[in-house]
Amino acid sequence: MIELPVSKSIGARYMVATYFAGTLPADPFFEDNDDLMVLQEALLEVYSDEEPIDYGDSPIDVGASGTALRFVTAVCASSKGADYVIGGTPRLMERPMLPLIELLRKAGADIQALGENNTGPYRVKGNKLEGGDFEIRGDISSQFISALMLVAPTWENGLNLKFSTPTVSKPYLKMTQQLMEKFGITVELDNETVKVPHAPYIQPQNFTVEADWSSASFFYEACAISGQPIEIANLAEPSDSLQGDAVCASLFELLGVYSSFNSKSASISRKEETGKSITLDFKDSPDLLLPFAVASLCRGCHFRFNGVAHLRLKESDRLKSLYEEALKLGWKVTIEEDSIFWEGETVDKVTDPVIDPHDDHRVAMAFAMIAFKTGEIRIANPRVVEKSFINFWNQIEQIGLSCSETDNIMIVRK
Repeated sequence: MIELPVSKSIGARYMVATYFAGTLPADPFFEDNDDLMVLQEALLEVYSDEEPIDYGDSPIDVGASGTALRFVTAVCASSKGADYVIGGTPRLMERPMLPLIELLRKAGADIQALGENNTGPYRVKGNKLEGGDFEIRGDISSQFISALMLVAPTWENGLNLKFSTPTVSKPYLKMTQQLMEKFGITVELDNETVKVPHAPYIQPQNFTVEADWSSASFFYEACAISGQPIEIANLAEPSDSLQGDAVCASLFELLGVYSSFNSKSASISRKEETGKSITLDFKDSPDLLLPFAVASLCRGCHFRFNGVAHLRLKESDRLKSLYEEALKLGWKVTIEEDSIFWEGETVDKVTDPVIDPHDDHRVAMAFAMIAFKTGEIRIANPRVVEKSFINFWNQIEQIGLSCSETDNIMIVRK
């Protein structure tokens, strides 16, 4: 039975909420997810149960974790007396942060971009922020908006945030709202605004972070390709889950994969063949695109996926990563401004291809499952999966694949 890591999205929000509730765990709490461990360590750097907070000028290194960068920047800016330089990998420091930083500055934050063209590292000096009425584009990263929502209860006037454009990844904002409500914060969220009051965080009793639906998607992908049934432990039924990516269950029904749930596990199986063409919008579930696209390619199912422009700003440019690595295997996909599609076009395969994950955990995991179709696939830099799923390579051996690592290349065989 597959054992998934906890939901990184819920876990990250939980960590920030416990920081403000005064209950942030001091011991390692989410040891199956490198991103969450990085976030916890960073928050512990700025955490204190004594007043006033006075940390001096200290560095925080969040590595490659975009989640930690966004959330910790907002937390530091909202922690009076904190004074930190927040940095990470070169790729992470190049990723956009300006919309979040500009709004925090408007709320009273003292943030200096130390890199060229307003990029990181960032010098953040914490203040008691005033908050109030602001406007932001809804089609930026949902983590920017979630970071603002999470810190806003500490602002004197809370937050009244208007979206100037339609939101993307709205299920992640809903997740933030629901988690904050479990900590006693009443959040109003609709298509045009989010309102967060000035209020204290209160630690809930018996709160459990769910298993990660984003990670489960790779096993739905494996089932879609291989046709073999798979059991997944502790996966919340979609109707009971806080995670927007629980839509994975209904999404993969388009590829013939169906789910049944009990209190302890989910059972998935491929029950039917499907049509030859699928059109979908991924603006609300971007992390599901890679496993669904790779499964569609392996099944010979033509597709057009819209609402994908913001995938260029993930750990890698995921549209480019998918294009380049699929090309090695003989599939030629086409990328447009906000869509990616495949109508069956093929090219000659590369001899003995090695998949480059482009330092992106989800690229590595999605392409690993191709071994069910090709018999073998080789993935470079296999440790990249530890960002979200430390035990991934061990877990896929539970579904009939074997893994052996040589010279920083994982050889996955059926």
